Amino acid sequence: MKCLEMSTLTHSLSPEFLTSVAPTAPEHVLHEVEVDVESLYASTNLIEARRCTEVTQESTPVPHVEDGPPPLNELMKERDYFRQKAIQQDVEIFEMRALLQSGKGLSNILNLRPLLDTFMAVVREKYSATNTAVLLKDDLENTEDFYRVKAFFGLEDRFIHPSGLEESLHMFKFPKDNGLLWQLIQQGNAFSVRDMQNGPRFKHAWKKWNLDVLKSDVWCPLIKSGEVLGILTVGPRDDGSQIPESEYAFIQELASIAITNIDSTLKYEKNERILKNIQTLYDINQQIANVNDFKKLCIETLSKAVDVLMTQKGNLMIYNKITKKLEIRVVWGNIPKNVRDEINNGLVETKTFDLGEGVAGQCAKTKKPIRVNDRTQIPQVGQHAVYCIASVPILYGNELEGVINMTNKVVFDEQGNKVLDPLGRFTEEDIGLLLGLADQAAVNLNKTRLYSQSITDRMTGLYNSRYFEQMLFETFTESVTGGKPMTIAISDIDHFKKFNDSNGHAAGDEVLKHVSRLFSECARPDSDDMVFRYGGEEFCMLMPNTTPEEAMAVIENYRARLDATPLEHMGNTLKVQVSVGLATSILDATDSKQLFEFADEALYACKHNGRNQVRHYANGSKIRYQPSGLAEVIAQAYK
Repeated sequence: MKCLEMSTLTHSLSPEFLTSVAPTAPEHVLHEVEVDVESLYASTNLIEARRCTEVTQESTPVPHVEDGPPPLNELMKERDYFRQKAIQQDVEIFEMRALLQSGKGLSNILNLRPLLDTFMAVVREKYSATNTAVLLKDDLENTEDFYRVKAFFGLEDRFIHPSGLEESLHMFKFPKDNGLLWQLIQQGNAFSVRDMQNGPRFKHAWKKWNLDVLKSDVWCPLIKSGEVLGILTVGPRDDGSQIPESEYAFIQELASIAITNIDSTLKYEKNERILKNIQTLYDINQQIANVNDFKKLCIETLSKAVDVLMTQKGNLMIYNKITKKLEIRVVWGNIPKNVRDEINNGLVETKTFDLGEGVAGQCAKTKKPIRVNDRTQIPQVGQHAVYCIASVPILYGNELEGVINMTNKVVFDEQGNKVLDPLGRFTEEDIGLLLGLADQAAVNLNKTRLYSQSITDRMTGLYNSRYFEQMLFETFTESVTGGKPMTIAISDIDHFKKFNDSNGHAAGDEVLKHVSRLFSECARPDSDDMVFRYGGEEFCMLMPNTTPEEAMAVIENYRARLDATPLEHMGNTLKVQVSVGLATSILDATDSKQLFEFADEALYACKHNGRNQVRHYANGSKIRYQPSGLAEVIAQAYK
């Protein structure tokens, strides 16, 4: 019937027909009607098929020709009806095409930030919105679910935290709860968060979580598989008006497309980080598997962790099972070099921590990783702000061995330098990588501890004579092979027997510890210098890649410091002095044993010439240290 009526209508609207039904109408009116009829023909061609399938009648039926010509106003109404239907269908077709193209565009982006920026740009253009923001559920808090700003446009990039601190908008968050606002969010439909007076509809939530920072008018939940993964917030239009509810359908459809791509991108990026961390753990394990020096292993482990996790600072604590305290053994990162070296060489005392004290103490007590990404929850006790902290326990067979701590994140600036990243926070993947490093460290530290005990002198903490023999042979061989000089120094305490005879063996032990400490302090931080207790009151230092004059300067510094630093013991002031003999490979010795003998000859030359001095073996001569012209004297000896 509808198709028949349409055919009848098209035959009835001829100019002659219009003249017959309205003979008194002005000519220009008839002309306008004729033009509109032509438009009507075009529009009816687009929708005729659809109207032919309709079951119910949606407009006043067009009378048949045999019933007589219809009134002009009825034709006008019919024309307007078809026009509105054509316009509505055109809008729907355009929005479907826009959604299709947007979906294609979003699916081609595998980086989260550009993906969110594109998503927000489409929304802003569609609604002429002044601002947008996307909040996503993240893993920066290990206590409850939070939704944090991941991208925004048209909003202030800073806000005032309730604590009074100024923060980046990227750190703005609010938690999931059971209130009215969250009941609507979980429904999954876009909804207005402002009333007709432009006030917040959820006043309690707005005030509690400072949501006015987002300056939003409409919220659209981003839901996938029934879980709220995020929220899109849209501000008012450019003219200040609110987006009508009749236009929410598009934003909901676009959001459903976007969240699928966002979820895929998040998983892709997470998998990329996990794979990278696995490769990193493998590489680090390969690098440190053969490191047997306890201190060197600690430094290697910590430095690798600081570099890989892009952190500003880090430290490695060892749990002292006697004192029941955590002791900082090594530090790394953005720390003054002299401070770092003094701590790593054990030259300065650092703060110790009880179990349960601070973040590191809590980590050690619970034997579980801890991360704090909210700087308002971190005591700011130093000169520099602490934005985030991560601590993981070092466990060997569930026994606490220590703790690895990381502080703040860094990024590369335009010049390629590492600078503080105030927005950086520790993620689940970071903790996973740290735990992997801690597991490796536990095994290696236990191994090196056992090895270290076998090569270390118990009283002084220096390497023992057995390890000295091994390292002397190895460093001498490397020196000859590489063609670089290696110098050995043998130090002997002057009149050591008097300390034991006059003050007892306890005083003698204190003298040995005193000398070993100062000798260790004179080892150069940036070198491979190694200090040993050779036996009794004799100490040795191996100095690879060191010329005679360089080595004599180091040893003279040691002798002078010891001479100027008396030892207080049991109310007595003990004056301690040493004699030191040196020899350098390549210049004289043909093997390591001969090198040791030449240094020993230089030592006895000191003893026979007044003690408390430094001499170097040079082609048979035993040259005494002098502050100037030393290089010329040594060169002359080899002519």
